[in-house]
Amino acid sequence: MEMAESLRRYLQKKAVEFRVHPHVLETSLSKLCDEMGIDPEQTAVPVLLRTQKQAFLMAILPLSRSLDLDRLAALLRREFLYLDEAETSAWFLDSEPGAEPPVAEPYDLPCIIDRSLFDQPRIFMRGGSHRALVSFDIANLTKLYQSYPKAVISNPSVFSAATSDALAAEDPRTITAIYNALDKLQRLPPIPAMALRLLEQASSPESTAADLADTIELDPSVAAQVMRYAGSPYFGYRGNLDSVQDAITRVLGFELVSNIALGIASSKAFSVPQQGPLGLRAFWKHALYSAVLAQSLARKINRPGVINPARAYLCGLLHNLGVLLMGHLFPQEFRLLNHELERYPQRSLQDIERSLVIGGDAQQFIRLGHDHMGGYLLEKWNLPEAVSVCAYHHHDDEYEGECSEYASLIRLSNLLLAQKGIGDAGLAGAELDEWGNEFITREDAETVLDKVMELCPELDNLADNMAA
Repeated sequence: MEMAESLRRYLQKKAVEFRVHPHVLETSLSKLCDEMGIDPEQTAVPVLLRTQKQAFLMAILPLSRSLDLDRLAALLRREFLYLDEAETSAWFLDSEPGAEPPVAEPYDLPCIIDRSLFDQPRIFMRGGSHRALVSFDIANLTKLYQSYPKAVISNPSVFSAATSDALAAEDPRTITAIYNALDKLQRLPPIPAMALRLLEQASSPESTAADLADTIELDPSVAAQVMRYAGSPYFGYRGNLDSVQDAITRVLGFELVSNIALGIASSKAFSVPQQGPLGLRAFWKHALYSAVLAQSLARKINRPGVINPARAYLCGLLHNLGVLLMGHLFPQEFRLLNHELERYPQRSLQDIERSLVIGGDAQQFIRLGHDHMGGYLLEKWNLPEAVSVCAYHHHDDEYEGECSEYASLIRLSNLLLAQKGIGDAGLAGAELDEWGNEFITREDAETVLDKVMELCPELDNLADNMAA
């Protein structure tokens, strides 16, 4: 199939002349443009949107530009959300997924078009197939789109058309370019003041339990979480705790309390919805179980010179911080990620990030991945190296660099928790047939996991409180 049948009939009915450009099977439009020598400015793509009240819209813009949702909302006086892959495919039953044509009328969709498309002598587009492009000269493009409203609904893209493909190949130059673009967003959150103060105290040999308690008590919500944690059955303390300082000196110790408070304080930099598989509740459940399991495994391994249990706790707590950063920077796209994870629970978050189809520059940041985004932010915040390394490499089973022991421990924690239905989507049901951890046997690790799972009610309660 070179063209969707409904599109072909529509073009014939409207007497719109076109050319068909067959090519080998290629699902990446940016790569195809590069191979065929087509300027991304000359390539039209559709972005499917809907309102909260289920009113639908197709926005058509060049591949090289970024849809401006705020400007679109101001023009049409409605807020729009992206459609997910399944919702989009439902409108285009005669098109291959990902090859939907940017022509709305055959599919009974309202439409708006970016004016910049009319600056080009010829426009190329998908016609419903991954084996051919369709093109129109300016006269026939004008005839094709004559009934659609035209407006400025996009912005020039920060990235080149080939960025996605270079990123998929993990080209360091491309990744660095995206990091630089992150810095220029002017929305990258600074480290919270309490987290900065906690870091300073942790690095000072003169800091006391009283100093740490005074800092934590500046934020009643952080102080309350520390007190709840100290009183949990995990530590088995049966006495009364009257203050944060009691929790430090009698139960948890300076380093662990510092790390607990640091993790909670760091998360306050982000504004993210509570619900959904990537919402705050799910984040904190995964983070807290990961932290407790990583700490427990580190104690069982009992090699403090290699893996410090308190540091392992902080690594577990913050290794997925990039999820919160995505939600904070790109709320619309974050909702779409949530929809995709709900619809396809067996797919990994990494896989969905890399295949998500949206308009604009946000796609490049999301394809970078929550791991790279979280690691980059934690590095900028000057958190301990092991923490940023675990964020960067908790999906990379071949990483052998600095602090690789911690990254391996967090990967193991994630894999074990997935057996219980907790954490990274797509890992549930993953097999542990190939046991590659040199520090602990499979039997010992599963014994530790079982003991942690005995704390489910308490850990779930703590996670709910952290998300509140």
